[in-house]
Amino acid sequence: MPTTQVNSKFRQVINKRTALLMVRFLIICFVLGFCLGSLLIIIAVEPASQNPNVEEQLITIVPGMSGRDVTQLLYEQQLIKRPNLFHGLLRLTKADQRLKAGEYLLSASMRPLQIIGRLNAGNIVTHKVMIPEGYQIKEIAALLAEAGFVDENRFLTLAYNATLVYGDQPPLDLPIESLEGYLFPDTYRFAKGQSEESIIKHMVDRFITVVTPVIEPYLDQTDLTLHEVVTLASIVEKEVVVDEERPIVAGVYLNRLRINMPLQADPTVRYVMTENRSRVLYRDLEIDSPYNTYMYNKLPPGPIASPGLSSILAVLEPADVDYLYFVARGDGTHQFSKTYNEHLQARKELGY
Repeated sequence: MPTTQVNSKFRQVINKRTALLMVRFLIICFVLGFCLGSLLIIIAVEPASQNPNVEEQLITIVPGMSGRDVTQLLYEQQLIKRPNLFHGLLRLTKADQRLKAGEYLLSASMRPLQIIGRLNAGNIVTHKVMIPEGYQIKEIAALLAEAGFVDENRFLTLAYNATLVYGDQPPLDLPIESLEGYLFPDTYRFAKGQSEESIIKHMVDRFITVVTPVIEPYLDQTDLTLHEVVTLASIVEKEVVVDEERPIVAGVYLNRLRINMPLQADPTVRYVMTENRSRVLYRDLEIDSPYNTYMYNKLPPGPIASPGLSSILAVLEPADVDYLYFVARGDGTHQFSKTYNEHLQARKELGY
């Protein structure tokens, strides 16, 4: 037999064997892939517990956690059974690239894909927190820090410098850097792990949403700017206990501003006092600060606290009174006077 024919037949045999080996290899790959896929499906649908009544657990994912870190956390809390396969599923679905920090309620009765879906969707647990009217930035920071929402020092740094939060595009035209007065007092729902910037923006947005539409019609009827209205409202907020007196106290302060008379408001002095005292002493009146309304006969540079809407409206709708003085009675109300002599008599009668 000629050599060429032998070589041709040999090549045909080799080609058949190669083709057969390729087919076998593809079949093996298919079987392995099918087994691996089936295994992933099993891990995807099999929960760590078959008890449907098992309690949910609060799991905290902190910023910077990797998919492996989250997997280990879930395994330690017995929310998953097979960490390596779960992590593989996490990577396969690319959910490890979209993990969101925060608190999650997860249960061992949930299938792994359900857990991944909840993490990926950012179904974060939120907590109710109430910011009272009249709170200052430092008090808001302390309250949020105690509740575990913020780093107190970082919150203070940001809230006292709006450019660190908003850059050169703040949502309000403010003449000072501080956001004092614009963190609106309200009931909020915040999440653990939420950034300080996000919380501050949310509170300022609340001010814009609640306050701006209400007071805009008044701004055309007053000589005060929005900032001045909020500043004076913050003083009224810190001065008044009884709601009915808000328009009267606002009227007194506006009367004083009209005649270029110092407001002489104790809350503005307390704002710059270094000692934490509710009582203002004579030496405190010597503090040289533009916030000291005993020393400077105009509004301070900005608010001294976050006023509520009622105090803001009191400034825009003050009582039509000719009082220039008031003194606390000790029961939350005030004695108002038109003249300084009447004021001195009122102080004498009240034991000052």
